[in-house]
Amino acid sequence: MLPVNLDKWNPGTSTTRKYQEGASFDLTFRDLSYTTGKGKNAKQILHQISGSFKSGHLTAILGPSGAGKTSLMNILAGLKKGGIEGRVDVNGAKRKFKTFRKQSAYVTQQDFLLKNLTVDEYMTAAAHLKLGKKVSDKEKKSTIEQILKTLGLTNTQQTRVKRLSGGECKRLSIGLELIDNPAILFLDEPTSGLDSSSSLQCVSLLRDIARSGRTVVATIHQPNSRILDLFDHLYIVAGGSCMYQGPVDSLVPYLQTMGLDCPNHHNPTDFAIDVASGEYGDVVSRLVSGIENGSRIYQENESASSASPALSHDTGFYEEDECDTMLDGSSKKKDKKAKKTGKGLMYGAPFHYQVAILLGRTWKTIWREKILTTMRFTLHICIAFLMGMLYWQIGDEADDIFNNAGMIFFITLEREVLVREHLNQWYSLKAYYLAKTLADIPFQIVFPTVYLIPIYFMSNQPMSIESFSMLLGIMISMALVGQGVGLFFGAAFDIPVASYFAPISCIPFLIVSGFILKFNSIPPYLSWLTHLSFLHYGFEGSMLSLYWAERPPLSCSQAYCHFRYPIKFLEQFDLTNKSYYLALVGMLVSFVVIRVAAYFALRFKLRHIG
Repeated sequence: MLPVNLDKWNPGTSTTRKYQEGASFDLTFRDLSYTTGKGKNAKQILHQISGSFKSGHLTAILGPSGAGKTSLMNILAGLKKGGIEGRVDVNGAKRKFKTFRKQSAYVTQQDFLLKNLTVDEYMTAAAHLKLGKKVSDKEKKSTIEQILKTLGLTNTQQTRVKRLSGGECKRLSIGLELIDNPAILFLDEPTSGLDSSSSLQCVSLLRDIARSGRTVVATIHQPNSRILDLFDHLYIVAGGSCMYQGPVDSLVPYLQTMGLDCPNHHNPTDFAIDVASGEYGDVVSRLVSGIENGSRIYQENESASSASPALSHDTGFYEEDECDTMLDGSSKKKDKKAKKTGKGLMYGAPFHYQVAILLGRTWKTIWREKILTTMRFTLHICIAFLMGMLYWQIGDEADDIFNNAGMIFFITLEREVLVREHLNQWYSLKAYYLAKTLADIPFQIVFPTVYLIPIYFMSNQPMSIESFSMLLGIMISMALVGQGVGLFFGAAFDIPVASYFAPISCIPFLIVSGFILKFNSIPPYLSWLTHLSFLHYGFEGSMLSLYWAERPPLSCSQAYCHFRYPIKFLEQFDLTNKSYYLALVGMLVSFVVIRVAAYFALRFKLRHIG
């Protein structure tokens, strides 16, 4: 059994929750319906379901596959917002999403963790993000040590996540969310993938967390009898309705009142799941009616008609604009004032602090991905030498000017941890996106540089620092924009779709780039595309960096070389009146636009997840 002592746990006075002073956060929901799709494709998952989960209790949501238990969990956790009818209340007051999400935490079924961080590094980064600067480093360290001791992870403090066992990863996922003392903890099948011993330890930990004053709710798939005994409250879903709600010990008596006798030495939950699956006939509707679709909490010693006080209609459900106190006890007036001053309660750390922590964490993970980084570096070097040998010494040859131009243009052509951490209010999406962008910029500078150097000298381009620098500037810009295009499609679509559409989307911009068709040859009704094409600016900038009007005549090994004078080449491609610096500005504008578009695509996808 894991050593647990949460009663004295206090991660800094600024994060101490009111439940530690005797208050409780009871979660109730009434007449909750959920429908996916629209029109003919509409499908109702939940049917006016009700229930009550109390603080200090460990609640299990059970049901056969497709019953709606995960949908119910996601709605209660605030991850689903569309297609929902009914209401969810906290202590009788209609919950406020933003405050609720800050004071609750959701642990997903799969442990989406950064594999190259150590347990201590992960916990420290989470503490900085969740607790901010208002809590001293000493208090943060003390909190981390207490949590690791509680979870039995002290001996793995310096171990990287990829070397942890399945049970240790699950405990780490829980520990990361405990840092800021959430009042309500949701877990989606926390025992999935664990052996019986690890599952028992995990549920024992959850029970002790609930005993410390929290509301702990978990979906679970057919627990064995030892694990079942650790739960205080059962909520069984069948066909989108509630067929039982009450204590574990009252399940069998309730089924007996409905004429369903659980066989001796049979796991009660296995029997209940079989009943919910229809193996004992069409009795689910009777069970749903008997429990009033979750409006009653069944007790073995109560009469069949008694209603649960928590869900009776006279408890005073306040509308959001009538309730002056939020989940965290702060007034709405203070919250509005905080938003105006930019000091809202959404995140534990300020924006610049989030960016700094995320940037440091990202750099560690990139640096430790030695195989991937080495492969990227080696690939750039190998292709550079291949291109250099293919276009050997043609840079100063007038007769090969088209081959050289094609070569130069060719060399310029080159989403689950976030969901969990962002939705659990670790940091803003802006901070994450900015940190990821800044972390990758050095690589988008280094890789084009090591790629260009061999090609530039092997192909005998102008031995001019100015020309080299100008071409390098275009290449770096192209790398940044190209990565932005990948980020946009990766954020907007699933990976297979993104892999298909990203290259195809560049074809129209390639056609109007100026290399395949001269600018003056592009039809007027399509000429506007050139101003949107980053490939157009890339071609224009790279050509002007090598073939400026004042460049000395090129070598000529033939009887006549029409393009011996670079000005002739510029005239051929309508580049005589173009500006390198305007091309560079066009690239930078493209970079900003595509990055902003990727951010909003990612933001849209996160808001509609699930």
